[in-house]
Amino acid sequence: MEIGIVPVIPLGFAFFLPLLGHSVKSRKIIELYALTASLLTAYASWELLLMVYSSEEPLVYFTGNWPAPVGITLEVDRLSSLIIFTASVLFVLAIVYSIGYMERENGVHYYYTALLGLESGIVGALMTGDAFNIFVMFEVIGASSYFLVGFIRRDEKAVEAAFKYGIVGAIATSLYFLAMGFLYSSFGTLNLADLSARFHGTPFPVTVKPFGDPKLALAVFFALTISMVVVKSANFPGHFWLPDAHPAAPSPVSALLSGLVVAVPIYVLARYLYTVFPPEGEIKGLISAILLVLGASSAFLGSTMMLVQRDIKRLVAYSTIMHTGYMFMGLGVLSFTGLMAVTYHIVNHALAKALLFLAAGSFIHASGTKDFEKMAGIGRSMPFTTFAFVVATLSLVGVPPLNAFFSKMLIYDALVERSLALGAVVITTSAVAAWAYFKALLYLWRGKPSEGHHNGHEHHHEEPHGHENPYMAAVMVAMALTVIVVGILSPILIDKLAIPAAAQAMDYQSYIDAVRKLAEPVLSRT
Repeated sequence: MEIGIVPVIPLGFAFFLPLLGHSVKSRKIIELYALTASLLTAYASWELLLMVYSSEEPLVYFTGNWPAPVGITLEVDRLSSLIIFTASVLFVLAIVYSIGYMERENGVHYYYTALLGLESGIVGALMTGDAFNIFVMFEVIGASSYFLVGFIRRDEKAVEAAFKYGIVGAIATSLYFLAMGFLYSSFGTLNLADLSARFHGTPFPVTVKPFGDPKLALAVFFALTISMVVVKSANFPGHFWLPDAHPAAPSPVSALLSGLVVAVPIYVLARYLYTVFPPEGEIKGLISAILLVLGASSAFLGSTMMLVQRDIKRLVAYSTIMHTGYMFMGLGVLSFTGLMAVTYHIVNHALAKALLFLAAGSFIHASGTKDFEKMAGIGRSMPFTTFAFVVATLSLVGVPPLNAFFSKMLIYDALVERSLALGAVVITTSAVAAWAYFKALLYLWRGKPSEGHHNGHEHHHEEPHGHENPYMAAVMVAMALTVIVVGILSPILIDKLAIPAAAQAMDYQSYIDAVRKLAEPVLSRT
């Protein structure tokens, strides 16, 4: 299998879906079409994962047969392939969940088009070996995300949130675009392998001669790129857009935004810090301090704000801010243990946070309100949703043997290697978050459901119906069981997946050689 086919599958299906929607009136055909696209992408991602983990070096694909650094390169290693597979599985589950959740909505062919576009953008960003193509994929992710957040146009808050999200996202990507200008002017290339080769003194043969002081350009590049990542991953102080945008979106979209979209810029930062430009000397200490301070601030802010929420989706959204803070802190250690911990936490957080948003969406779908105090007692009549909500919250808090416990423990281990105070941040904020979740669970389980509180219902049913949709329930149970199984198997998965992923990501020479080996025979003939 050519690795370049993976992002093309959802993109190709998305291209024809609006035409299908206008020519076919059957909703089931549209849903089956979207599900087929996501299943094919998941299968291709699984094949990609097997190929990458059986290879000793990253897999490389030159688009249009233009070799690096002239053309756009796709380069996939174990780190990116692991996240790609996780993302593709979550998209399958989100589409199945959407069949039930979006049953009363019109124009779903546009909704599924944007979902597939979002999947293509995420996969493309994770696969690309080119700094400019990362920018392009951020734009694809952004355009799809803005549309999906504001999809329910009769909801003024959703439209307003999408507008704010779009403005903030455009500013963030503009910062990254400016960063690339400094990068190209001083290094003469935007190919990641070539950038790393030039940084280590072995540039590719056709690279443009650099201009100016590379050290200064690199400092400016990291300043702008970290600023972009802070905003796009909703870390403090760039977090302000997320508590409005993620709750305003349909719940399956919220699951993907909080589980995957915020993780992509963190992956990009990890790629630059650990593979392309491993920092040394004074700049290493400065970058480490910045990431640790921002991450700890995000963790404290997110957990504290969880305590004062009544909107169940805003509660979960602030939890996302807390967990992206953990990821920043893990990266900030700038060690193998830190990268390995963040790699595994990206996967575990994506699974558990997506499950939590889907469970919250099921409660909203049934009760007609986002206020969990007005949902009092509904949990007893929705056993599958309650089971999913409990499993997800326990996992995210860090209760063994659920999956996120192990990745949080790895982050804790990486932090205490630097300072016990940093490890205390994880313990303290997790305890605060546990109380916030416990308060919500108490309301969901006790008392009688309130009457007449369905104005907040995202789908505006005539009355709250108080039952579970079978499509939604099946997805939540499957995901809850996955969270449990991944947790139980974590010692094996860490050894077989997370450790090899981090090790290969830090092997910059292998990343360079994989591209050079394919490019030089072609470049030598020019």
